[in-house]
Amino acid sequence: MSTLTHRSIVLLFSVAMTCFLIGAGSVGYYVFAFYQPQPKVGNLNELEKKPAGRPPSLVRVDNARKELINTIRPFYGKLLEVQLARISTEVSGLVVALPIEVGQKVKGGETLIAQIDKTWLELTIAQTEAEIKILEKQYAFQLSELERIESLAVSRAVSESELNNQRTLVEQFRQNLEKANIANKEAKEKLKRTTILAPFDGYVIRRETGLGELLTPGTVIAEIVSLGFIDARVAVAEEYIDHIKIGDEMPIIIDKLGIKVVGKVRTIVPYDLMSPRSFPVIVRLDDHNGELKVGMSATALVSITDPKEEIVVSKDAVLIKPDGSTVWVAVKPSPKSNNPESPNDDPELLIAKPIPVIITAEGINTYGVEPETEEGRKLLVAGAKTVIEGAERLIPEQKIKIEEIAPKLLENLPSVTGHKIIKQKNRVGK
Repeated sequence: MSTLTHRSIVLLFSVAMTCFLIGAGSVGYYVFAFYQPQPKVGNLNELEKKPAGRPPSLVRVDNARKELINTIRPFYGKLLEVQLARISTEVSGLVVALPIEVGQKVKGGETLIAQIDKTWLELTIAQTEAEIKILEKQYAFQLSELERIESLAVSRAVSESELNNQRTLVEQFRQNLEKANIANKEAKEKLKRTTILAPFDGYVIRRETGLGELLTPGTVIAEIVSLGFIDARVAVAEEYIDHIKIGDEMPIIIDKLGIKVVGKVRTIVPYDLMSPRSFPVIVRLDDHNGELKVGMSATALVSITDPKEEIVVSKDAVLIKPDGSTVWVAVKPSPKSNNPESPNDDPELLIAKPIPVIITAEGINTYGVEPETEEGRKLLVAGAKTVIEGAERLIPEQKIKIEEIAPKLLENLPSVTGHKIIKQKNRVGK
């Protein structure tokens, strides 16, 4: 075959394949367009009744309230002991009793911390008492001699020198007797101090000696921290320190326990090298039978504005963006609405409305807000249902369905996303 004939065959084959593909595509389109399965006649009415638009979006809501609110700022710190004692011995001796353990509670003036051997002090006391008895007799004799010599000196039977010598002797015996009494008193006082008791109510955090050790004065036996009260030390920024006064009541959140207690400001430290541009504030709290412990984290809630009556909503109800803040509310659709997303014949139907707001105050879990529009002021009132979960996927006038949660299901659950639960126990520190 010639080259021309070969090229003609290839060209004819290409044209034939192209025609085949066009024909197959046309047949497929015809079948798809005209031979789709049609619904049964009996289902046409059901299709006509089916509402158009999106299905309702599930949301959770919280009621708006009108109440007093002030702006609060959290400041962080730790719980510290009110008293810390390193208990030492004042006398030398062997430790014969050490009935304490780390973590043990102790009662001030009653709980025995350690007992030092009394033997040598008891012997010293016995010896000094015997010496005192001898000195008392000697002093009494020399005193009677002085009286006798003084009577003879009146008639000049003795010289002035003899009289002065007797007076000096009497004074020496008096001083010796006094020293013996002081030594006896000192030994008795040391004997008392061999029994070492807890200086205040607290608990043992460290034991630094052992049974049978020979101690010298100043040796540390144990460390205890106080019970009953505890201090929260928080660092408050300098721009807010003027809002705090000594004696003010201040709420404190104990982060580990998830509870809020109230204490009184005891001290405002005017200088803190470790925290520039902030000042330590000491708040005295009741430790609630040791439930509050040294070292726990604490958050102080400092009010920086005066209370003002505002519309108050949950923080989760406010969507904050660079171009402004919005609260979505669940409302009944308007009877005049022609929006296919919002039919009017369902008495249970709610739709979502976005309300632009200005945040006027900030609590711990709430905001005080003011609607920016007239419509917003009509919709966002006390009792309005504000969306706290699901707002980020809403569009204006979208149908919504409120998802209810039984309160018992929330008991003993950890904090959920965007919603920190703080148990309010209304505890007031003294």
